[in-house]
Amino acid sequence: MNGGSGKQALHVATFSGWYRFEQHGKEWRQTRRDLSYWTLTCMSVDPEDPKKIYVGTEHSGLFYTRDGGAHWHRAEPNTPKMMLFSALALNGGVMVGTVPSAVYRSKNGGWEELAGVRLHSAGASFPPSPELQSRARYLTFDPENKNRLYAGIEVGGMVFSDDSGKNWQPANAGLTDMDIHEVLASRENSGMVFLACGEACFRSPDRAGHWENISPKTHDYGISVAEDKNGVVYVGAAKGRPNLWIRDQGAMAAIFRSLDKGSNWEKVIDNLNGGVMHMCPTPDGNGMVAGTSDGSLFMIDDSGAREVVSGLPFVTSVELGA
Repeated sequence: MNGGSGKQALHVATFSGWYRFEQHGKEWRQTRRDLSYWTLTCMSVDPEDPKKIYVGTEHSGLFYTRDGGAHWHRAEPNTPKMMLFSALALNGGVMVGTVPSAVYRSKNGGWEELAGVRLHSAGASFPPSPELQSRARYLTFDPENKNRLYAGIEVGGMVFSDDSGKNWQPANAGLTDMDIHEVLASRENSGMVFLACGEACFRSPDRAGHWENISPKTHDYGISVAEDKNGVVYVGAAKGRPNLWIRDQGAMAAIFRSLDKGSNWEKVIDNLNGGVMHMCPTPDGNGMVAGTSDGSLFMIDDSGAREVVSGLPFVTSVELGA
């Protein structure tokens, strides 16, 4: 089952396992749960086969399913580093980003390191926990050229490859915040790349050649960035870093959308207790599904935003699959 028509199930990665939801009218019903022993940090659905899904964990490497979550398997051999923070399914395989900052790709039943990522982030550190070093926080590819890869380093800036990962170069011109959380290489706005960073949000009109600050003025902690099929860009941002979220108001997070590639932002929902950790397009492509750190899922469309699921563990990733 290939293509968008097969992507009707919502897969949710959390700090206590994986959940599968299916849509019934306006409701989303949980139909399966697994991997509840593990802290899941990232997830990627194979773009060619939406039944094949990869999830990365905080301490136990990589798991995958070939049948939409009916059965899960631990990668064998497992990833060279067990602490994963990003995953990208591409060209029938998978890449993972680790702590300390490095990227590995599955190859011939094993793993190869794409060494340029580690080399170009060797001097970076992760201030909240310097002993952990920096991390390869987000991986993606240019929709118009799958050989062009982007890796966002927390905390260490952007690096890119034009040859499927063989060689990497920094891409930080104009970038004033090296604390990368998410990278969006736009499918609908040709050449545009967007970043959600720890103190700002950025865009590049020239495939990461130059960056400009496009932060919503009221919220400084950018966590997630995504777009729908109409090219509408969405940003999830909070007021202050997570160490402040223990206040009574929580993250004070908001979701914004832009109809003009980030030049102007419209607030969709505000005063969320949890940070907006990840977003993906809705099944019809007109809007977003958003997952938060306090275990809520929101649906966002032309009618606004509504909570459709609550009470989950901390959500790290939401993706459509089969």
